[in-house]
Amino acid sequence: MEESKDITAGLAGVKLEPAEYSLGSGVRISQTYAHMMAHFMMAYSPAKLGQPHPAPWSAVKGGAFTYDIYAQLEVPASTLAGLDLDSSFIAWWITAMLRLRLGPVFIVPVIGEQTFAEAKINHSKARFYPVEIYNQILVLDLDARRIIYEVDLAWTAKYWLAASRLYQENDAFRLLFEAIDQSMFARHRSLALLWLWGGLEAVFSPAKAELRYRISSAIASFLEGPGIPRMNAQKAIAKLYDSRSATAHGREDKKGDSLQETYAFARRAVLKMVENNRVPTHVELEAKIFGADAE
Repeated sequence: MEESKDITAGLAGVKLEPAEYSLGSGVRISQTYAHMMAHFMMAYSPAKLGQPHPAPWSAVKGGAFTYDIYAQLEVPASTLAGLDLDSSFIAWWITAMLRLRLGPVFIVPVIGEQTFAEAKINHSKARFYPVEIYNQILVLDLDARRIIYEVDLAWTAKYWLAASRLYQENDAFRLLFEAIDQSMFARHRSLALLWLWGGLEAVFSPAKAELRYRISSAIASFLEGPGIPRMNAQKAIAKLYDSRSATAHGREDKKGDSLQETYAFARRAVLKMVENNRVPTHVELEAKIFGADAE
């Protein structure tokens, strides 16, 4: 897709309460409707060069992807002129910020070069590209919401641009953010758990020695003030790290909800970094662990 074109991302699995909302820099989200479908067919004879497979064809039972799109995210070419960002990145990034805010329950199955209303009028010239085509996503947050309210959009509008710079400039934050957003698409729970802990280790682990204690203490001290809540958080995170270690070494994770709990801690950490517009340094984390910070 050419970067100079306007693009529109369709959001499936979530609805928008305000009819439309400006997210800044020309980016806009609004209500819409489109139904995207893909049905699998089976042919039985090889195709000639440049030709479709000849009949007969049969439908593959249960072989279909369908998505109802109720919201669209518009990224105009003018946005790209003012920002050193790729159009597809902006569409994914704002979607990821909304998933961080609401919880990972919706996807972007398609991106187009026009709005869905425009495609309806001039459908013969409409151009769409599949993006997140998945028939199953992991449940990482049982309390995730499927309605985007104005307060969620205001939060996203406030933080998305500065957070995108943090993503580009800090390798550890980028790894953790990608793990948070993409773990919903992992084929197995164990893989998602390893992704999340890989991101957490990138930010919170300065060394491999005493890794279990240090990373759990660093995360707890970042999320909680001194006292009992911090101590309890450290113990809970240490137990979750045991689940990570069991998975990494091919052992059964006996704690069935470890994935959801690990995601919750990781999400809290990323939300705090986004709202603070900075990633804690290892020196700062060390100071927090031993009570030498200003808090």
